[in-house]
Amino acid sequence: MQITIKYQPANTKLQALADQLEALWARKPKIYGVSLPAGHSCPGANICKSSADRITGKITDGANTTVRCFMASIESYSKQSRAGGWENYDLLRSLKTAADMADVMTPPADADVIRFGVNGDFFNQSHFDAALIVAERNPQIMFYAYTKSINYWIARLGQIPANLNLNASRGGRFDHLIDEHDLKSAVIVYHPEEADALGLEIDHDETHALFGRDSFALLIHGTQPKGSNAAAAIKRLKAEDIKFAYSRK
Repeated sequence: MQITIKYQPANTKLQALADQLEALWARKPKIYGVSLPAGHSCPGANICKSSADRITGKITDGANTTVRCFMASIESYSKQSRAGGWENYDLLRSLKTAADMADVMTPPADADVIRFGVNGDFFNQSHFDAALIVAERNPQIMFYAYTKSINYWIARLGQIPANLNLNASRGGRFDHLIDEHDLKSAVIVYHPEEADALGLEIDHDETHALFGRDSFALLIHGTQPKGSNAAAAIKRLKAEDIKFAYSRK
């Protein structure tokens, strides 16, 4: 029996998407995500560079961090989340080719939607290429991902399967490539007024990420460093009773 990476069922954020799809499809979809260690597997991260220690969970921010990674915060207090991500990461890093990686990335048989990188990102070109192979092998599944590994995407322009919707995540080391190649992107904003000024809609339930073809905004959420502008933005959103956390309510 071949060893494969673990796909986890929909978390709170993905469950909001499941609710939307259930209304559209008149049936409950099966949504899964793939996690790697946040920060540790994110070579393109910059302003959101944060990571939890594999053993202790102690969180460390990068030199340029202004927005703490939401999933790194979860890993900091969830030993189970850390363990699952590292197990997947160790397995994938033990393989040398995209084909070998794709073989251990076989999706659950009942999957309707899969998000690559719930935690973490594409950590090298072979890993990115493996995701393309998996999507091509499973045309009945809708795949999507946020990524700051824009360089790996650019290397495969024109080769992205139609059932894989990629979203360039702004705030990384390769942001210049987003505009150079007119890629669909997602940007974190501190307030709805900021999204309005940019002419972007805010994605509250992942439908823009999965179905959309236009760039969009994401409202700041999660635990932010004390005293930071991001923390002040969270405080303002709470004071103005603006929904910013992912929830089914």
